[in-house]
Amino acid sequence: MLRLVYIYYGTLLPGWSTLRAFGQGRRHFIVLWLKYWVIYALLQALGVLTDFLVGGLSFYAGLKFILSVGLWFSAPYSTNHLFDLLDKHAMGIFGPLVEEGVRWHEEVNRNICRNFMQTQLGAVIMPKDVDEQASEPQINNHLLKKELSNLMAQIGKDEAGHRRQHERSIRQYSPQYLQAAEMHRDSMHLSQRSGDQQQGGYKSSSAVPEAGHPK
Repeated sequence: MLRLVYIYYGTLLPGWSTLRAFGQGRRHFIVLWLKYWVIYALLQALGVLTDFLVGGLSFYAGLKFILSVGLWFSAPYSTNHLFDLLDKHAMGIFGPLVEEGVRWHEEVNRNICRNFMQTQLGAVIMPKDVDEQASEPQINNHLLKKELSNLMAQIGKDEAGHRRQHERSIRQYSPQYLQAAEMHRDSMHLSQRSGDQQQGGYKSSSAVPEAGHPK
């Protein structure tokens, strides 16, 4: 019965709170509950050691239960303080040991996987030719060349469009272009005025004989 209490309050409720914090995207509580699980793992490891050393004492079970209840109902803030305390005072001492243990564990895992792959069961589960095919993807050279040519053509079109737009903007706002445009407008205006004057002269010359013609 006491074991079920430990599982419910120490594992299930914190697990549900962690899942809810991740689901709601509450970064503050996510960090707090991740620190809780670090302290939880350390206390579990320490509990195995203390159970072996002082588990036979009469007051040990009651003291462990009281400390656990205090930790459960104050989490994750109490575990946050414990994490900061360990990070400040203990990680400088035990940090290199933990990193060395992690490297040793990874090396052991690699050796186990390598030895497993050399067995018949490993060859059946993951054949070498399948592994090589998975590590070396097949490439369609024709399709690759086609995609590259299309990409280069699109890049060329984009560069040409940007170049034309840039030249157009330079011509539009350059002093030489503005001066040439103004001269063109002036010449068009002068030619239009001269045309109007010539047309008016033709009308006046044609109207004079009509006025002096005898009836």
